[in-house]
Amino acid sequence: MRYVQIVHALPGRTRLRYRWLRHDPAAVEHVADALAATPAVREVKIRPYTGSILVHHDREATSPALAEVARRVLSCARVVDIGEPTPLDPDVPKLSRIAKLVATAFREIDREVRRKSGGSFDLGTLATLGFFGAGAVDVAVEREIPIPPWWNLAWWGYNTFIINEQAEIAAVGDQDAR
Repeated sequence: MRYVQIVHALPGRTRLRYRWLRHDPAAVEHVADALAATPAVREVKIRPYTGSILVHHDREATSPALAEVARRVLSCARVVDIGEPTPLDPDVPKLSRIAKLVATAFREIDREVRRKSGGSFDLGTLATLGFFGAGAVDVAVEREIPIPPWWNLAWWGYNTFIINEQAEIAAVGDQDAR
């Protein structure tokens, strides 16, 4: 869903964002002309690559009114106000092509492991046992339990959060989709 976002608004200065400007050079001119023609607007600066639209205006011009002008010209579905979460982009695929290939490869390896073991093991179980075994060998050889590096601790903290908070994360995702 395409939208115009009010990034910030100060008296006499409003910054809007329309992420798709760099893909539509004609839109840059149309929105600049429309905003410049709006009463009380003094100057419009657009940076197509970032989608930033900076409008210098008199105090009588309001940010919502300027955003509405941009929304109409750009044929957007809506205006996103300051602090309001931006809608999820439906044009972004759920997984990249490479991620799908990797997921498919691991799914096939997992099926083969389950088939060969008669259902006794799966890839996740073998990976867990392998990491556990490698850790046990390391402790046996070094004769000490090493302190994990910071990136392992960070990953474990993140992973623990994701696993334990799946219901809350899904609930937030459902709210964003609305």
